[in-house]
Amino acid sequence: MKPRTNLRATPATAIRSLAIAPLLASLLAWAPATPGAEKAPIPLTPATPESQGMDPAPLEQALGKIRDGQFGDINSLLVLRNDYLVLEEYFSPEYHGRDYRHPAKSITKSVTSALVGIALAQGRIESLQLELPTLFPQFPELGAADSRKRRITLEHLLAMTAGFQWDEFTPGYNSSDRMVASPDWIAHVLDLPLAHAPGERWTYNSGSSMLLSNILARAVERPVDEFAREVLFDPIGLENYNWSLGKNGVINTGWGLAMSRRDLARIGVLYLNEGRWQGEQIVPADWVRQSTRTQVLGVDDYFPFAYGYQWWRLQDPEPTVAMLDVNDVFFALGFGGQFVFVVPHLELVVVSTAANFADDTKQFFGILREHIFPALRP
Repeated sequence: MKPRTNLRATPATAIRSLAIAPLLASLLAWAPATPGAEKAPIPLTPATPESQGMDPAPLEQALGKIRDGQFGDINSLLVLRNDYLVLEEYFSPEYHGRDYRHPAKSITKSVTSALVGIALAQGRIESLQLELPTLFPQFPELGAADSRKRRITLEHLLAMTAGFQWDEFTPGYNSSDRMVASPDWIAHVLDLPLAHAPGERWTYNSGSSMLLSNILARAVERPVDEFAREVLFDPIGLENYNWSLGKNGVINTGWGLAMSRRDLARIGVLYLNEGRWQGEQIVPADWVRQSTRTQVLGVDDYFPFAYGYQWWRLQDPEPTVAMLDVNDVFFALGFGGQFVFVVPHLELVVVSTAANFADDTKQFFGILREHIFPALRP
């Protein structure tokens, strides 16, 4: 297992106090390669499980169970250890092969979170505490009927604690469907009444995630997909994707991405390495840590997890993490069983896509618990 990299910079005062600071800084930034030193792998380089400290037998058992349908309709499974691709399997290659752009569903939300972090670091978004009137100046009457709306912040939107009246799971009533049917998705969400005061309660809300599209586009002064390509996708070689539009040409930051499973894995590897890709900081490391740590505990009965900023976490004593020495698992989740799991202390990324729309998508956790984690050799 490769050691974790300390990404903290040398304190500025330690260099500024030296008269030879420019020369010293340049020397510290570059050093010749040590002869025979092991080079970092190019992410997604294929390797055997054994070479990365994994027992192939539990992995083969998992593949057999998936083929038998014991975990529902799973159509892909990728496992990466130490950035190496140690398992890549497609279970219906004639329909969902390696180059297929699989709907990522709400994994899109986690990608959008990365873009918010980049925009913050660039100074294009000033703060997570910006409130709706500042974020949406094109709606001057916002909050006229309920002044509490004026206290909703960008952080509330990211953590899904804005308080809007929203329900995506009651049969016969789907707030997302109503938004999609409306002529203006952004205005529709902002016009919704509040069910709770901002910050009071967590409610899964794809409408809040859609508001991020307009916020980002205004902040970076170009369409969100163009910004994503420039600052995120191109730098990590993510190229096999498309991003759908909503009404009025708004980029669908709630569930609009479709991409290859290898490209989903690129997102996982990027976050495993705290936002770095081949030595370049793509997403700020502080944002990776902040957005994937627990911001809301015990969100609700349907999602018995914890939530960050458009990323999920497993809570103790969830059986899936009971066998781990450290519960640092975080993941992106899309409807139907789309997953990108990241386990930093194990240098592990797991990607799976599925069509488990009628069943409990959490059944995939059994593959982690029964096969992938046991495959890790002490």
